[in-house]
Order: sequence, then C-alpha cells, then structure tokens
Amino acid sequence: MIEVHLLRYALAAADSGSFSQAADRFGIKQSTLSKRIHYLEDRLGLALFRRSTRGVVPTGPGECILRKARRIVDDIDALDEDCAAIACGAAGTLRFGFHGSLGSGDLSAVIRDFRAACPEVELAARERSRTRLLRALERDQLDFAVLNGQVQRPGIVSLSFWSEQVIIGLSTEDRLCACDPLYWTDLRGMTFVVSKIDPGPFLYDLVASRLSGPGFGPSVRVQDVRRENLFSFAAAGRAVVTTGIPGANDGVALRQVHDAFGATHLEQAIHWRCDNRSPVLRRFLEMLAHRYGRPVPAL
Repeated sequence: MIEVHLLRYALAAADSGSFSQAADRFGIKQSTLSKRIHYLEDRLGLALFRRSTRGVVPTGPGECILRKARRIVDDIDALDEDCAAIACGAAGTLRFGFHGSLGSGDLSAVIRDFRAACPEVELAARERSRTRLLRALERDQLDFAVLNGQVQRPGIVSLSFWSEQVIIGLSTEDRLCACDPLYWTDLRGMTFVVSKIDPGPFLYDLVASRLSGPGFGPSVRVQDVRRENLFSFAAAGRAVVTTGIPGANDGVALRQVHDAFGATHLEQAIHWRCDNRSPVLRRFLEMLAHRYGRPVPAL
C-alpha cells in the first residue's frame, strides 16, 4: 500500500518544480523529501520526475500517475473535511419528532436558525402522537422530541425552553368576543372543545384545573380531529381550546385567555435519550442553550 504522504510529496514537487520548495512546504529537509520520492518511484517501478539543475519535471508516465494521485489526495482531503464536520455536528442528520405545527412558534424559529447555522445537516422530521414519539425516542429512532410537559421515563432527559400560548376560539357572534382581556372566569358555563390529538389531553386537564369547583366541573367535549379542523366546532356557548398561533378561521375569533398571573401558556419541552452521543444533537442543544440562556446536561 502506498502511503498518502508520499503522494503529497510528489504532487508538491510537481506543482513547484522543485524538491527544495516542496520540502519547505512540509517543513522537512530537501534530502529527506528526495529520498521519499525515490522510495515512491522504487515502489511504483518507474521514474516520476526528470531531474536537472533547473529543478524537476514529471515524466510521461509520471504525469499519468500524478493525475490519479491528485484525485486520491483530493478525495482523502474531502473525506477528512466531512469527518471533521460530522464530528463537530456541522454535518450529518438530525432526527426529531413533534406534534402540532412547524409553521410558526418557537420550534419553527429554532429549526430555521439551526438550518441556517448548519446547512449541511439533513433534518428528518416526524409528526406523530405523544405515545408514538416517546416510543420512537426510546428505540433510538429520534434524536429528540418536542412534547408538552416533562417525561418521567428512565434514560430520557427533559428540559423546557419555551411555552405555547393557550388560545380560545369563539364564534364571532359570541358576546365574550368583546372581553379584553378574556379571563377563565369569563368562560364559566361554556362548553369547551379540545382535540383528542396532543396537546388536547393537557388542555382538557388545564380547563378542568381552571374551572372546577366543589361539586362542579366544566363541560369538555373531545373531538378526534387535528387543530386546524377544531375551529369548526366553535359556536354560541361553545369554545375551542388549543395552543399556538392558528391561522385565520372564518366566523371564529381567537383570543388569549388569562388568569390573575397573566396569559395562560402550556409548557413545551425537548426530550432526548441521555445515552445519545450524536454530535449533531449536541450542537443543536448548545444552540438552544445559547438562545434561551440556560445550560443543558453534557452529552
């Protein structure tokens, strides 16, 4: 097997036309480089250069060999660059799961920023239910998942970076549209509609926690539809509860809902396996740490 550094010596000599200049490039003695090229020629069984007092020039067979050598060295250099990029997380694949929308909100913003910072990283997204995302995470089919709340499972790390605002969808004919701000107490007596799909179960619990009292609980209806289809259930006396910043919906007024402490939000967290050593995941988490000003556990 021919050592790559011998090819580099020969190419440097061909480019400069001088063993002396080629030796200077590598910080070695001219005699050392000359001996290495002689050794290479002996290995190949042919002369690569014609030597004279004016320098060195490739022979006919030498030109053919050096063209192939240049392709080999270029490929090895490219491989080194690719390996270095993968090792530092600047290249590779980032596999993530979520439920909801990538059209707006913090997740959309961080994915956009990460794509701009690491254009060589391939993003592989998966939109699934909470149960399926956690199963995929445990099976090492995802690098991270974005889900509501914390996850208490062995080997899974959860860290909150942002939250989504809770949105109430009201019929534009509902008198509550005039409330500004709109409080949970204003909604007593309403029937609430949530999705069966995440984060619907969390919103169900949220409505119950805000409006339940001794011997009383709010009326909540669950629909097995996605968020964008939920607003068709808004009607007089019936309010849709969801998160994020939905698009415009005819006949529906969208309002933030408040309590005594301000607008209500639902916590979002990043979840990943503690034994995941992916450099791309590490780089993504470091970007989150810098963006939100909070540390993450070392991978």
